[in-house]
Amino acid sequence: MKFVVVRFLVTATMLFPIIFSFAATSRAADFPMPVFKSFSIEEGLSQVSVLDIAEDKNGYIWLATQSGLDRFDGNEFKHFGKWQKDKSDGLNTVTTFQIESSLDKEYLWIGSIAGVSKFHIETATFEHFPISVSSEIKAGSIKRIKIDKSGNVWVISGRALYRFSTLLNKLVQIAVLENVTSTLTDIVIDRNSHVWLSSTSGLYKLNSAFNTLELQQLAGKKLTLMALAADESLWIGTGANGLCRYPLFTNNDFSASTCFDEINGLSSNDVLNVLFQRNGNIWVATSSGVDIIPAKEASEIVSLSVSRSNLANNYITSLYQTDAGTVVAGSRDNGFSIYHPVLANFSTSAVISNNISGIATHTDSSLWLATHDNLWHYNYQSGKVNGPYTSKIKSEGQVSSNKLLTVHYDKPSDSVWLSTRAGLAKLNTATEKLDLVALEGKAGYTLNVDADGDVWYGGYSDGVFVYRPSENRVIRQWPISLTTRIIFEDNESAWLASISGLYFANKFTGEIRNIGENSTNFPDGAVVTWVSRSIRGGYWVGTQANGIYFMVVEDNDEPTVSFTQIEADSYLSNLSIGAIIEDQENALWISTTVGIAHIDSTLSSISYFGAQNGVIESGYYIGSAVKTGDDTIFMGSPQGLTRFKPTDIKQQPWSPKVNISHIEIIDEHSKGAENLFPSTNVDELVLNSDNVSFSVEFAALDFTRANEVSYAYKLSGFDNRWRFTDHRRRGVTYTNLDPGNYTLTIRAMNKEKVWSPNEAKLQISIVPPWWEKPVWRSAIFASAFLLLTLLVWWRIQTLKNRSVALAKMVEEKTKDLEDVVEKLTLISSQDPLTGLKNRRYFTSRAHEAWDSYERYAQAFSLLIVDIDWFKQINDTYGHHVGDLVLVKVAELLRTNLRNSDVICRWGGEEFLILLPQLNVRECYWVGEKLRKSVEKASFHCEGYDVNVTITAGIADIRESDSVEQCIHAADKKLYKGKADGRNAVVK
Repeated sequence: MKFVVVRFLVTATMLFPIIFSFAATSRAADFPMPVFKSFSIEEGLSQVSVLDIAEDKNGYIWLATQSGLDRFDGNEFKHFGKWQKDKSDGLNTVTTFQIESSLDKEYLWIGSIAGVSKFHIETATFEHFPISVSSEIKAGSIKRIKIDKSGNVWVISGRALYRFSTLLNKLVQIAVLENVTSTLTDIVIDRNSHVWLSSTSGLYKLNSAFNTLELQQLAGKKLTLMALAADESLWIGTGANGLCRYPLFTNNDFSASTCFDEINGLSSNDVLNVLFQRNGNIWVATSSGVDIIPAKEASEIVSLSVSRSNLANNYITSLYQTDAGTVVAGSRDNGFSIYHPVLANFSTSAVISNNISGIATHTDSSLWLATHDNLWHYNYQSGKVNGPYTSKIKSEGQVSSNKLLTVHYDKPSDSVWLSTRAGLAKLNTATEKLDLVALEGKAGYTLNVDADGDVWYGGYSDGVFVYRPSENRVIRQWPISLTTRIIFEDNESAWLASISGLYFANKFTGEIRNIGENSTNFPDGAVVTWVSRSIRGGYWVGTQANGIYFMVVEDNDEPTVSFTQIEADSYLSNLSIGAIIEDQENALWISTTVGIAHIDSTLSSISYFGAQNGVIESGYYIGSAVKTGDDTIFMGSPQGLTRFKPTDIKQQPWSPKVNISHIEIIDEHSKGAENLFPSTNVDELVLNSDNVSFSVEFAALDFTRANEVSYAYKLSGFDNRWRFTDHRRRGVTYTNLDPGNYTLTIRAMNKEKVWSPNEAKLQISIVPPWWEKPVWRSAIFASAFLLLTLLVWWRIQTLKNRSVALAKMVEEKTKDLEDVVEKLTLISSQDPLTGLKNRRYFTSRAHEAWDSYERYAQAFSLLIVDIDWFKQINDTYGHHVGDLVLVKVAELLRTNLRNSDVICRWGGEEFLILLPQLNVRECYWVGEKLRKSVEKASFHCEGYDVNVTITAGIADIRESDSVEQCIHAADKKLYKGKADGRNAVVK
């Protein structure tokens, strides 16, 4: 089986017995296939049908669904459904069909089956405007909402056209379609402010003088939508005849048109939506899939594959492009998908097959490609593909399909060599067949041909062979583990990358040396997946989860090898390397288990490219990569061939906006929390003295890589240190801050450790109570001083007369009070038998420790102790002796703990201990100390010498989400210790 840098099973496909040649559509094959990230109800979407999409001024994406309105920030959804307490807090009905942003994006206009609603983003409130009905016009759902360049809101419902009147604050009916069997479907306002309407019976135009709809063209045609392009051409979609472009429609000239339908490549003639991308591409959503009409070749249509593009499904009902260029596609029954075209710089396509396991350069414009089953010749400039050259090779008189793993083109001999599961194969140019020429039965992984024409063949398990074609014999073999790559040092020596390390071998002397064994900077036994010569003068070495190394060979009397690891602490060092290609600028392009990485020419900056860039995120085959003479790089994967030129890769600065998405305030006089600003970003927050706590949630608007974003925040004026969190904990809470002015700053960072320049700032002002203001404070102080003087004088006089009686009364009351306090304290916090603290006291202290852990990261551990076989002590010596044992063990435990440790009797013969600032290992030492102390002690009780042991379980609060969960974890380990024989400490 071919080793790949991803883990999955590859199955063989049907092989065709004949060889054929065909010319692939070059532009379609090389067109950068959009790769989406999809979201549905599993990610928090309220309902699977996304019928329309919009964007607000803060960059949030809004989605119209059959359950209401959803706001998406890349991480989570905020849902607005049917109103509950007041009509302003929600929709009239949950099913929404249309959503349109106002020109300033301060409002959203929402169409539903109950009319139109206006959503105020700043205040998160709704206004509702029903559709006016009559005997002629019945109430219906909103089909379309359009806002013209003047800000007028136009609405289509059934056969009627409406416009919102700001003066009357309601929808006013403008015109009605006379054809009672037809309905309006879309509206367009051209540059001359003429209103055009499509319908199920043709194209109409509004006569504004008489408020009538006049049929213009396409009578009897079922029109589904209209879209106005930047060049003022009109695109009309139909339900059965595809999509047509009318460039002269403003002159009422429909004679010139360009149409697209199933005949010339459209997925379906039933057109649902059209999007004009800013780069000139035109997206067409049909009932059978999404197609793209490229800007460079308008007659050529590229259809999006759901499996390769990760599109939600084929039935896309809505298309939208954000201000940042992100394309959002809403589906009928599987949520929505997001694609960022600015990031998509790589072209990945299944030119001849998905599984490109081997690549070799042939000419300046062509490649040899090996799939698991066939060999192909691919001219990447013309798009022409020759093949397949079948891999059905005769072995021992039988014909069997043998997987091809590596292909190598030897230019001096004009020969194509292949490593296969059956042995070493060669392309027979006369018969155009693959012949098995040597090493039959020796499964190969890689190969190379040296200057003498000898073939170095790296096997799976039989080692490395040197085969001499001129003599038809193997002249050398080294029994090493699976070999992944062979690179020549000279005519007789080569570097061998294998899963057991990096080797250097000489074919004449037979000498072989493991390079990693004597190198301090290279891990011994590392799985080496790649080695290649660098234009810097050394070699690049790639490994599996050990990073990338630069190797230098020094030619002294005794040649020495030195290694330097590149970016040892980076994310790249945790990945498996498939190939390392050095471009003309000395930068590195690296195929990995999760996509493609880039290291700049200074070797100091790493960038990562994933699915959002058009890269195969599930990984690339080891060794399947080449660079052509024009610096084009090809990388083979289980999902096709990735092609790019380094100079074409746009290193876009990562700069998503960080928004404050939610603020919650807790007032000491209210029963619950007050939610403020749930829908917008704010700059200032003013709190009064009654607001004891507030929480702030935030999000960076990276819709395609939100799960890779981490955050840092600090509250200047309170704590000038940066606190860090990840995408799962995007919130911070502050409690009981002193009056004053503070600034909360929030920053976002991606996995390449690049900080977004668009940070969020929130100015916080905490107003002091009226009595703390300077004027009132002075007045209160003066009044208090005068009152105090009078009270002192009166008190002195009173004390002279009542000193004796009052002293006696105070003494009696004080003694009574002290007795009561002492009893209450003992009852509430102390175990009456052992004298230790009780469960109530411990729980309070544990939660105080949890608060310190959450706020200041002051960790602690819990140790739960149980006396072994305690029931037998009670049964043997009586409960009185058992109680004495409990008391003596409790005292022994207490004396062996620190003053800062908290011990309590948890219940029965169990004791629970809180150990501040100790990790699991340190807590284990404490547990062992207690266990040994109890084991060595002998307790004299009522004439009996009783020996006992204890079992303890340990848990670290950093491995739990609450104190209760940590106690439960320690308890589970305690019972494990008991199950394993007792008298043990289990960590």
